[in-house]
Amino acid sequence: MQCFMCGAEVGNENVCYNCGADILLYKQIVYTSYVFYNQGLEKARVRDLSGAIDSLKSSLQYYKYNTRARNLLGLCYYQIGEIVLALNEWVISKNLQEDNPDADRYLAEIESSPGFLNKINSTIKKYNQAVEYCKSGSKDLAIIQLKKVISQNPNFVKAHQLLALLYIEESKYADARKLLNQATKIDGNNTTTIRYIHEVKSRLKDQNTGRRKKKNDTVSFLDGNDTVVMSEKSFRSMLDNSGASLMNILLGLVLGLLICFFLVVPTVRDNAKDSNSKTVLALNEALAESKSKSDSLQSEIDSLKEDLSAYDDKQDVATSYDNLFAAENSYNAGDSETASQYIQLVTKEVLGEQGQQAYDTLYAALSPAIIQGYYDDGNNFYSEENYESAITNFKTVVDIDENYNNGAALFLLGDCYRLTDQTDLALECFEKVVELYPSNKWGKQAKVYIAADDTTLDAKEVGE
Repeated sequence: MQCFMCGAEVGNENVCYNCGADILLYKQIVYTSYVFYNQGLEKARVRDLSGAIDSLKSSLQYYKYNTRARNLLGLCYYQIGEIVLALNEWVISKNLQEDNPDADRYLAEIESSPGFLNKINSTIKKYNQAVEYCKSGSKDLAIIQLKKVISQNPNFVKAHQLLALLYIEESKYADARKLLNQATKIDGNNTTTIRYIHEVKSRLKDQNTGRRKKKNDTVSFLDGNDTVVMSEKSFRSMLDNSGASLMNILLGLVLGLLICFFLVVPTVRDNAKDSNSKTVLALNEALAESKSKSDSLQSEIDSLKEDLSAYDDKQDVATSYDNLFAAENSYNAGDSETASQYIQLVTKEVLGEQGQQAYDTLYAALSPAIIQGYYDDGNNFYSEENYESAITNFKTVVDIDENYNNGAALFLLGDCYRLTDQTDLALECFEKVVELYPSNKWGKQAKVYIAADDTTLDAKEVGE
């Protein structure tokens, strides 16, 4: 934390050691900002973006230099479709803190998308036009514009809410509920969305209740080409009077089923058996024919694979030459780093005699930069305790030059083996370092590790 008066770094003390300013109240304000930031982070994790935005705004009201809160606020705005507000927060964050990798990454992702800003600008214009249509009473035109807005920016919560409101006014409650459910998936605790959902449910309930009452009051049915409407009581009375007729109909149905079971079913069953036998024979013939075709296709596939492998070799030749030329051009332009990347993509074995000579000459010139790159990457992985990746890079360096940097690469490779419990490989590396450089710091440290491993083995033998 920095002093608000002089900018000096301060610790747990309540008075700045540099200028003597009382920073107790200032620290309490900053800590309060961090509390609101943590609340916003927890809400954002459960998709309560509206609550997260409120908490993050409170955090920035206490301490505007809290760039973490500002970056997260921009991210929340981006998730609900407010791209302009998100860009505004990230630009301010970048200006307040120059070394700001999160803001840099967010802005770079937007800049790398061609036409993204133009599409967002078009979306905002269409949304504003839809609002104007609503004010002037042109709801149909507003609905058309809002549908376009949602198709271009599916996360724009305000567009979902406004379109759902128009559907509610036109009694299209199912469409409104669908839009509001989509908005809930984006922002799970938006009070406006929740209020609209309650309104839709209430109106659907009233609508269904009215239909049920109407259905209970009357009964309608078709009589020829005429529709007969009568009360439910009259309809039930008619059914009671026709009970005898229904009994006669049921008896006729039972008699018909018995005749069908004893006379028709046996004939159909015999016909089905004959048909199944013919089908089985036809399937056997088709299976034999398919097997013959399968063998033919397999031989054709094998032939195509041979042709494809030959084509791939030719393609690899062309690609290798392209990468070799790109490496030479980059090296001649003074860009050794890019040249090193291209030369490592070349497959030397597929080149001709002159190509291999050019490759050897260029690789000899670039090998120091290549080795240094692997060594630097290995050191970075080693510092991050990513020992598996560090082993890959240090092993590449040692394979090229095991004496690199006075045995440093060889020693660090052995230390990575030691830290990943690959004791035999580690001892092999340490003994090689001691053999090559017994007097420098790498050789001395390797002796220490070898002696420690011998002590461990002696202790185990005594214990046994």
